[in-house]
Amino acid sequence: MANVVLVHGLWVDGSSWSLVARELMNHGHSVTVVQLPLSSLEDDIAVVERALAQQRGPVVLVGHSYGGAVISAASHGADDVAALVYVAAVAIGPDETPGAVLEKYPASEGLRAIVADADGYIVLDRARFPELFADDVPRQEAEVLAVSQGPAAGACLAQSVEKVGWQERPSWYVLCTRDRIVTPEAQQGVADRIGAKVFVSEASHAVVRSRPSDVVEAIEDALTYAHG
Repeated sequence: MANVVLVHGLWVDGSSWSLVARELMNHGHSVTVVQLPLSSLEDDIAVVERALAQQRGPVVLVGHSYGGAVISAASHGADDVAALVYVAAVAIGPDETPGAVLEKYPASEGLRAIVADADGYIVLDRARFPELFADDVPRQEAEVLAVSQGPAAGACLAQSVEKVGWQERPSWYVLCTRDRIVTPEAQQGVADRIGAKVFVSEASHAVVRSRPSDVVEAIEDALTYAHG
């Protein structure tokens, strides 16, 4: 049986994967959706590592947005992880923070709309969330996503790890041409760096909601490799 582990990013939770997960399950795959605490990069990595430890057989590990940083680290030394799929995602290198990766490129409109509280927890401006994060998702759904955001600790973007898994195994990348959070330029730079096979989607950052079949296509391609 093919195993897929799905890891969400900032400002959404595991439910954001529901359409992708349902399609994969309809295709007969075993799916695990991880719920990140978003309390620190270290904590998020530990949650994914626990999920990986429960799999039996080859795994395709998928990360959306910040989730790409998490899977970069959690996949290191994980022998069952056969392939990585990045979805509009950040891939960190050794001793590199997610924030440092994003700082290599001009700041997107979305990243300029981050709001931090007194304790350093960050969200995306609620009023601008629909247009910046999910402008190709039905407006009412995007508005619900905006008010459902869980704040993320600044440590999620400020911590680093010593080793990463994309240096050990092949990667795939879903590049979203309408993304206003992680710009297409930044996504292309990340994909080039990790040597990923690129699938292009005319989608916003919320591609897992607006064009789930585009994401499934890339995952299925990685699964074919994993079980080849």
